[in-house]
Amino acid sequence: MFRAFLIFVCLFSFTKGQSVIVVDEECLNYTVYPVQYELSIYPYIYADHSYYDCELIITVIANAPNVNVIDLDAKDLEIQGESIKVFDGPNNIVNGPRPFEYNDLTSKLRIYLKEPLKMYSKGNRQLYNIKIMFRKFVKEDDSGIFLVKYYDEQSKEYKYLLQTRLSPNKAKYFFPCFENPKFEAVFKFRVFILKDMKDLQYTNTSIVIAEELLTHSIKDGYTIIEYMASPQVGLHQVGFHYSVFANTQLQAKHTNDTIILWAPIDELHDYKFIHNFGITIIDLIHEYAKDDRALVQGPINLITVPDLISGYEIGSWNLLTNGAYRIVNIAQFTSIKQLEAMTFELAQHLSRIWLGNPGEIERTRWKEEWFKEGMATYLAYHFLTQYNYGNPLPEMRPLTVYGLQMKHKAMAVDWHKSTPALETFNRSLAIEIPARYKDLVMMKTGAILWMLENWVESEKFHKSIMNYMKSRRGKYVSLEDFTTTLDHDTIECFHQFFNGSTASRILGSWFRRRGYPVINVQVLRDRTPNSVQLKQRQFSFTLDNREVTDFLIPISYVVQNNQDCYNCYKPRFTIGAQTYTFSENLKDGWIIVNRQGTGYYRVNYDPVTWTLIAKSLIENNAIIDELNRAQIVNDVFALYVAGDMNMDLAMDVLEYLEKERSPAVWAAAAAGYELLSTEGANCNMSKQVYWEWESFMRKKVIPMYSQLIKSKDNQWLTRLFRKNVLDLACSLNYEHCHSHVRRIYVEDRRGKHNLFPDCRMSYFFVLGNETFSNTYSRELNPIEEYDKMIADKKIRERLRFIGRIPMGEPRPLPIVMSSTTEQTSTEEVTEEQQTDGALSLKYSSMVLLITIIINYLSLR
Repeated sequence: MFRAFLIFVCLFSFTKGQSVIVVDEECLNYTVYPVQYELSIYPYIYADHSYYDCELIITVIANAPNVNVIDLDAKDLEIQGESIKVFDGPNNIVNGPRPFEYNDLTSKLRIYLKEPLKMYSKGNRQLYNIKIMFRKFVKEDDSGIFLVKYYDEQSKEYKYLLQTRLSPNKAKYFFPCFENPKFEAVFKFRVFILKDMKDLQYTNTSIVIAEELLTHSIKDGYTIIEYMASPQVGLHQVGFHYSVFANTQLQAKHTNDTIILWAPIDELHDYKFIHNFGITIIDLIHEYAKDDRALVQGPINLITVPDLISGYEIGSWNLLTNGAYRIVNIAQFTSIKQLEAMTFELAQHLSRIWLGNPGEIERTRWKEEWFKEGMATYLAYHFLTQYNYGNPLPEMRPLTVYGLQMKHKAMAVDWHKSTPALETFNRSLAIEIPARYKDLVMMKTGAILWMLENWVESEKFHKSIMNYMKSRRGKYVSLEDFTTTLDHDTIECFHQFFNGSTASRILGSWFRRRGYPVINVQVLRDRTPNSVQLKQRQFSFTLDNREVTDFLIPISYVVQNNQDCYNCYKPRFTIGAQTYTFSENLKDGWIIVNRQGTGYYRVNYDPVTWTLIAKSLIENNAIIDELNRAQIVNDVFALYVAGDMNMDLAMDVLEYLEKERSPAVWAAAAAGYELLSTEGANCNMSKQVYWEWESFMRKKVIPMYSQLIKSKDNQWLTRLFRKNVLDLACSLNYEHCHSHVRRIYVEDRRGKHNLFPDCRMSYFFVLGNETFSNTYSRELNPIEEYDKMIADKKIRERLRFIGRIPMGEPRPLPIVMSSTTEQTSTEEVTEEQQTDGALSLKYSSMVLLITIIINYLSLR
């Protein structure tokens, strides 16, 4: 059955000069297969109703004998029954007495035939044409294709546009189709634009997934835009945009890559930042690849849609749509966090395009699309590192802070026993990965690649990726093939791993297993040299899911006294399930495993080693690398929440934080503090203990907060650091932070915006916690609404968590010896304790009320 069809796909192409590449065979086991869709679209946009008429022709083949029924997917479409025809050459073979059935509830259009379709074979290359006419009324809340209403400053009136977002499984709302995401076909578009009609909105912008071929006018007042045939694409990669937008374009330095940005004409300047950033990333990609191969054939259209659209569609390559609020840069409203998010999203998507897109002359396909997503995420952070907040670096630098960011995002969700291993997504297209796992797939894969980069050395690793991608243009990319090449490029005889580990074995062990490990480090200090024992097990915040694991873990470490260190600089060993023991001259100092925090695992030390680390952090934290400090801080929170470290020891290690001035460490501390709200964790959290942690962290953040809030430096990194500390301080109920954001809000109302965008989320958090009010001085715009939505979610999660945990008993206060010399400091502590007590009483009452409400609702 398949052989005939495969021969057909290899020989048949609707696209001039473009070869057709066979898709995975298992997706072809269907009775009817689409080869080409041809759509003639007549759009009509009115103020009170909008719709389009469409003439659709689908060219199909039969993939099985005796096919008497053709099943199409269609939803919310007004199909003209008399228009449905299936042509075998000039003959219509639709069954006259019973031509079709259309069930909008099941989204199925069944076409009955009076004679069976002839199965396609080498000797019988039979094609059939399905012809359908339909009308689609489009509303603002529709799926697939929807109407967007926005205010146009130039005309001082509301305008509308039509936009598609077809993934996943929404193409049936746009036109009748065979909605299997693995079916690929050629698409031909023809758009009829009517210029003069009463009450009809004039529209001059029509964009689809292919380049414009020609434009001509006909007598009826229509302007017809015909487009070139597209490459073979899946339905989720199809796109259509129809508006009255204007555009501006930029071209890359070394190639003809062009980004055309589309927006209302009076708003184009607001997107200058993202436009320039996109071209800069394309230039960085070409410098990385060391070739002049264009990313796409033709321009990349970047369309700013004034609607709540979240991110780019994964499969798009030349028609990139995103919510305008996610890519606009207005100093008055756009926060530094939003700039960080928009740069990552575009860098990630351009990396996807470089890794392979349907518009390539030689199509590159990835067998494991989850791996492509992880690789695109890793490369996005690599290019952001080289971008360096708008000051491109003169030479390639490895990931640092962005690597930790990937790792901590993944680890926060990767511990539960129900979290799947990455290889379980092998059969899934990227669009089919559940939303709850997308961050896991992207960030965990990227973090594991970062671990491997540091294991085999950055320059060698990136050179291997670059050469591999060049060699696979027009071919399949598979994880197995990639790791084999990586082994060949990165393992040298002179630097063989002690136990024969290779890149492929390391990646395989991490991709096949769910979760991640914690390494327990035991230093036997009664021996000379000291003996260090490493033992791994599954990390979990709960008591279950703690079995011994056999991840192949690359080990790197540093020691406090490294004059005679054996393996501090380029350690070349890995550990598995068995306890691994090695000797090292620690000289009464500490050892820190996981140098620069690059490994995707946590580390727990024996109490003596933890005490030595805490002592060094207090005395001179610079003796420990910034990234290692960040990882230690995050690990301490995680180990405490998991019940693997007691509270006194955890606070001893974190005691030094009031001296910490590193943005990376405070970002890790903020992420670690959020782990305290993990439900069902083994630390047996109570309200009293939670408030004690809140008080502890509040004291630690005050010095950094006081320094940053007075700073006038508005550089990117300083703004980002300030916002992270501000958000943390306000979430810790630091009264000065609350007062600050209230004051900034008053200044905003008076027209002084200062740092208000970076304070906005903290303001929403403070206001929501204090009043539970959703009323503000003015209507919020989409940029502000997005921050409010995140703040409201944080408030709900926090109150829900605190409402569920028991009250508990306060821990006994340490004994303080009274003395004349310590009188002043004792009074200060007492004042702080009084403040904390007042806050605790305030929140105790609030939480008690919430607990009563939650219990009442659960009883109902």
